[in-house]
Amino acid sequence: MMVQKFYMQEKVFGFQNEFFIKNELGQDCFVVFSKLFSLAQKHSLLNCQRQELLSVENKLFSWLPTFYVKQNEQLLLTIKQECTCMSQELTITGTKNWKVLGDYFAHDFQIFENGQVVARISKAWFSWGDSFLIEVYYAQPEYVIAVVMAIHRIIEQQRRNNNNSMM
Repeated sequence: MMVQKFYMQEKVFGFQNEFFIKNELGQDCFVVFSKLFSLAQKHSLLNCQRQELLSVENKLFSWLPTFYVKQNEQLLLTIKQECTCMSQELTITGTKNWKVLGDYFAHDFQIFENGQVVARISKAWFSWGDSFLIEVYYAQPEYVIAVVMAIHRIIEQQRRNNNNSMM
């Protein structure tokens, strides 16, 4: 089994948010771009030439977080947080039927398809900004990165909600 490893490092400056995704050799592979303070919350996965490969859009006005992954405006995946009392679970449907299990608020989770691990994501804790190790086993890296983008947005929303409830 060939494991592809990617490192995703967030840079937060000004009114935009960028993650640079590098391979094991430190070479740039992808860029995740999003505008901060945007109502629609569209995030783009770009190649090194800054061409959009996929977009991840937050569904507005939904009870639980829901995201759509699109390519050229065609829906590929729907990512939904499931309401379970015992664990945190996301389901991904569409061109893939995946489940995300683990503690994604601690940035330690796996993506499964038919009981087989497709990818593992973990956080590098001693870095400035959010930084992730993404290990891809049996999937297109772009799809896995789109799922990580959605999970990162869920975590950000939870942080905002917690901060607002303290006021």
